[in-house]
Amino acid sequence: MQKLSFLPDLYLVGGAVRDILLGLTPEDLDFATPAPPEEVMRLARAHGLEAIPTGIEHGTVTVLIDRHPYEVTTFRRDVETFGRKARVQWGQSIEEDLARRDFTIGAIALNAQGRVIDPYGGQQDIEAGVLRAVGDPAQRFREDYLRVIRAGRFVARYGFEIEPKTLEAARSAAPEVLSHVAIERVTAEFDKAFQNGTPSRFVRYLYDLEILQRLIPEFEDTHLLLQNPRWHPEGDVLTHVLQVLDRAPPRYRWHALLHDIGKKDTARWKPEGWYSFHGHERVGADLIPRIARDLRLPNDLREELVVTTALHMVPVFTRPTPAAIRKFQAQAGPHLPALRALYEADGGERRSSESWKFFEPQPVPVRPVLLGRHLIERGHKPGKDFSRMLQAAYDWQLETGETDIEKLYQAALKGLSKEARPPGFVQ
Repeated sequence: MQKLSFLPDLYLVGGAVRDILLGLTPEDLDFATPAPPEEVMRLARAHGLEAIPTGIEHGTVTVLIDRHPYEVTTFRRDVETFGRKARVQWGQSIEEDLARRDFTIGAIALNAQGRVIDPYGGQQDIEAGVLRAVGDPAQRFREDYLRVIRAGRFVARYGFEIEPKTLEAARSAAPEVLSHVAIERVTAEFDKAFQNGTPSRFVRYLYDLEILQRLIPEFEDTHLLLQNPRWHPEGDVLTHVLQVLDRAPPRYRWHALLHDIGKKDTARWKPEGWYSFHGHERVGADLIPRIARDLRLPNDLREELVVTTALHMVPVFTRPTPAAIRKFQAQAGPHLPALRALYEADGGERRSSESWKFFEPQPVPVRPVLLGRHLIERGHKPGKDFSRMLQAAYDWQLETGETDIEKLYQAALKGLSKEARPPGFVQ
């Protein structure tokens, strides 16, 4: 703030002030000033700082200090709102600017002298652990429907409870959220919620508001799917998923959320009073590509989710023979660390000690030893038989642990039928 002191009536605003009051280190520092964005840029450059018009139509300029970006936004007031966007005019006071914020815990400002501007009682709500909308909560959510989802993220991040009128307004606005908010923004809220706090509270909030089921229909009624109490004393599928979500490392929380996504489609009632879910991992893996496309998840994450969903039950039901371990690790490939993290979060304390052998380093490589160049050196030409030979050698390697090139080559030859052998082989 000292380095930006050339800006008139400068305030630190929003989440940074909230985090400071909570005793946390702010992730970003955002500032507000009555100066128009063009004036902010002129003054910054006059003081030797680089200024970038990153959102100048919204009044935002990014100023670089020691190569670190800081956003400076002109005081604003809403003229008209459209459910996600707003038409704004430059404001004249910090109080006017704070009036357009979503929740009281973020409608707080701090000046360079340490004076706190808190017109809506945000400090009291922070102390009480309450999330409350600024002013009329229904109006706040109509102005920007993403705020409905952000409310759940704040609850999960800070452990707050939503004030009753704010919660009721969020519940009323929930059916409109996905028709007004781009799916990329929704997914970004998941990513943020998965980084810290208690992510299960975020997901449970979205489930209770029926937003989660609209995003991912396979979650519908999962709170009613009772599981075998021997393996799942926690009860229903939704409760299980929420517990796995909290136990999983942040990097693997999408994996935790979706690992049992096939259970609803495979549920079969048992006379013992619970459902079985035979083959849910295969069904779930088949669902992942569509879900990932719907949520605009990155391709590399989608590919990993398919693998972890498909394989997460193998160590539970498969005897850890050397051949089984090699095949499992070959199928897992580079996603083995993700599988291990998911397996542990999914119920590691209830797993047999033997099952952990599936994740141990192997003395025999699980990547193919016999390669295409070895076949070419022996006179084979690439073609349909070429891949069959390589696959036969690889299958033999995984089954037996064989690593000798010549013996694997013999296995490759056996993989060819007598009819297919002559066209691909030069004697």
